[in-house]
Amino acid sequence: RAAIKTANAATGPFEVRFQISGTCPRILNVAGNMLDITGDVTINGTTQAGWVENVQYHRFDGMLCLLLNGTGNTPWAFRVPSSASQARLAVSGLMFAGFSDAAIKLEGGDNHLISGNQFGGIAFTVPNNNAIRVTGNAGNAMIGGFDWAGAINLIAGSDGPGVFLDNAAGGSVLGNNLIGFQTDGVTAAPNQNGVYVFNSPSNSIMYNSIGNSDSAGILISGSAASGNVVQNNVIGMSLESGYPSAVNHGAGVLMMFGARNTTVGASLNGSGGGNLITLNDGPGVWVSTSGGTGNRILGNATYANHGLAIDFGVSGGTENQANPGVGPNALQNYPVALNAISGATGLSVTGVLSSTPNTLFRIDTYGSNGCRPDARAESNAVLGHFQVTTNALGLAEFSQTIPLSGALNGQFIGLTATDSAGNTSEIGNCELIRSSTPVFKSGFEACENGDPDPDCAP
Repeated sequence: RAAIKTANAATGPFEVRFQISGTCPRILNVAGNMLDITGDVTINGTTQAGWVENVQYHRFDGMLCLLLNGTGNTPWAFRVPSSASQARLAVSGLMFAGFSDAAIKLEGGDNHLISGNQFGGIAFTVPNNNAIRVTGNAGNAMIGGFDWAGAINLIAGSDGPGVFLDNAAGGSVLGNNLIGFQTDGVTAAPNQNGVYVFNSPSNSIMYNSIGNSDSAGILISGSAASGNVVQNNVIGMSLESGYPSAVNHGAGVLMMFGARNTTVGASLNGSGGGNLITLNDGPGVWVSTSGGTGNRILGNATYANHGLAIDFGVSGGTENQANPGVGPNALQNYPVALNAISGATGLSVTGVLSSTPNTLFRIDTYGSNGCRPDARAESNAVLGHFQVTTNALGLAEFSQTIPLSGALNGQFIGLTATDSAGNTSEIGNCELIRSSTPVFKSGFEACENGDPDPDCAP
């Protein structure tokens, strides 16, 4: 408390370091809230003797020596109040348990950094309600980090969402965090939702492992939740040895109550950024009946979920509309795949899209290992995309070849359509990929006069 008081009074950046005697871990019982952070303050738990840096991305193998324990009665360990518009808080190398509001609550300030910490998943302690909450007029929080395993946070066992973003300014980045797991990266430590974004715009959720949630892995809600980006995450599976399931007990990604203009996977004109979304109890990605429009769902591997790979409206497949345009993602129609031929030059796809007249669409092609019981395809593999334009009647017939190497015959494909406003359809019908190589040469094909082939009998 004395260090924070001094830090707040400093005219420039101030770092709080630790030199507490004894062996790890050292438990600091927080009987009441710490002083609010109003200055440029770094609280650096890595300075405590015995701290060891985490070196894995999909498990948390570091040694953190300082546990701040709220015992279930203290709302937060550190808070930046909404009045502290010039404040900046950086926290690293600490453990947090037992805070009834959020272990770290950011209501004001800017450019905060929360990295290399463990929230929950600690034996004989009370769960946090939230690990981290960014709210009020706070902005630009970095939670985790990139290109450095020591920056990731373990966010485990929260009674509410692990990370709760409901700040009007938005702009936070969640990178490379391990959410919903114990330190081994396999054992479940459920949060209610891994990440909850409510009426907060332009946040980036990237390269995280999110599993074992009591509800959706990522929940994005509210009409002000616009321009959020979800890329390169693993949702529903552990990436530790053996790739065990880490089921989120809802959708992998759920958008509702007007959430709009979300990017899940690739950008409208791009190919990179796809998520692995698998083994969840609901759809892979679900724009619910109350969801908004412009939600781009592109280039993801989305399979083996309890629901559709991509779903909108009421749970279960939505049939194509005569006049799409009213509902989640504008009830965008999916393209009907008519034929798929695997040949020497690639995969030839023939189909038809019926949608908005005189409109440019992106068509994405996904490889599916099999067909769902409802005859829809999934996305076991991302095969490629191309563009088509509908005519004045709203029809676009297409025949495109996607350059691919390797035999695909015997597998299946499904297609999505995305309009220029970013409304992606569900994945459509499941179509068998056939080979362009003839099975029989003679006896089943007509012979022309003068054919020199001895196998060609008259």
